[in-house]
Amino acid sequence: MKIKKFEAGSFREALAWVKKELGQEAVILSSEEIGGLNPKVEVVAAIDPDLAQEKTIKSFSPESESEPEWGEKFPRPDKVSLSSSPPVTRAKAFPAYHEQVLLELQNLRESLEALRNKGYEVSLPESKKNIYQYLRNRFIREDLALNLTEKANCLTDLSGIIRNDLQAGWDWSDKKVVILIGSTGVGKTTTAAKLCGQSIKLKKKVGLISLDTFRIGAIEQIRIYSRILGVPLSIASSPEEVREGINKLKDRDIIIIDTTGRNPKDPSYGNELKAVYALGIPMETHLLISGSSSEHFMAESLSHYQSLPVNRIAFTKMDEAGGFGPVYNFSMQARKPVAYLTTGQKVPADIEFCSNAQLADLILNPKDVGRIAEINPIH
Repeated sequence: MKIKKFEAGSFREALAWVKKELGQEAVILSSEEIGGLNPKVEVVAAIDPDLAQEKTIKSFSPESESEPEWGEKFPRPDKVSLSSSPPVTRAKAFPAYHEQVLLELQNLRESLEALRNKGYEVSLPESKKNIYQYLRNRFIREDLALNLTEKANCLTDLSGIIRNDLQAGWDWSDKKVVILIGSTGVGKTTTAAKLCGQSIKLKKKVGLISLDTFRIGAIEQIRIYSRILGVPLSIASSPEEVREGINKLKDRDIIIIDTTGRNPKDPSYGNELKAVYALGIPMETHLLISGSSSEHFMAESLSHYQSLPVNRIAFTKMDEAGGFGPVYNFSMQARKPVAYLTTGQKVPADIEFCSNAQLADLILNPKDVGRIAEINPIH
């Protein structure tokens, strides 16, 4: 087992050195905070020996055409004894050596695996373990949880730290055109209807434009919402028809554009959206992300929409999500303000416009989502 001690100014920096020098499979055996004028942390890490050693030993036999290259990486079997007696031949020494090494490797792997299963927890002082585990239970990503743990002295510090990391809220005062983009099934049409309903509650004149002529039944769905809410609707199948629709609705305070639900990997879909932006009409772009999606899918979606001028992100279907931690994870990755969250199928309800503080509280206490609806005057 290779064991090495690292000293750094923070746990995050120390772990970065561990990964760089020992690799991803390294485990932390101990850690310590050292105070004084120049405070630092000391981390002791270990790595399982290269498994190639075991494979080479297994494949060696006296009959083989060539022998392994004995040296620092593969100790010579005839040097396991420090006695002055003549060394035994390799062929005779090999079986005992082979059996001993395999047993030690097996024991070592089991020990390292037991430590590795504990994750970063073993790398933290006792006082920080509860904070880290609290964040991980809320689905905060490992590296972000470690960063927050480093900054927090106790659990009550987390809300303020997360609040400062986030941007949240949406300004209703300006006259604007809002275009909703996102993957298939993310809930763009339902969200468009909710935004219309909330606009009406705020005494705003609102209009709808639908570009979703691709999906079967999409036009009928948005027409129903339009009739129920009493909102004028324009159907557009080309960028020029989008321009015409905006001109027809120019007396509206807010115009919501619902776009086609398509696979963002499809280049033609991206080109269609770019053609709308090429009209030169100022638009505020909201990228909708389903809270029930995997973090891998969220990250992949962001990469496909990076060529578009995304202004804000919004999370839908949060009632189907396991927790609000991914909201923090994605927000830290996208570095965009969170406009709103949707929390169910009810129109125009089940949409929350949170402040930084309220969003931080939801991330740490997801059961508070109902309380947010009671606090915000828009509801």
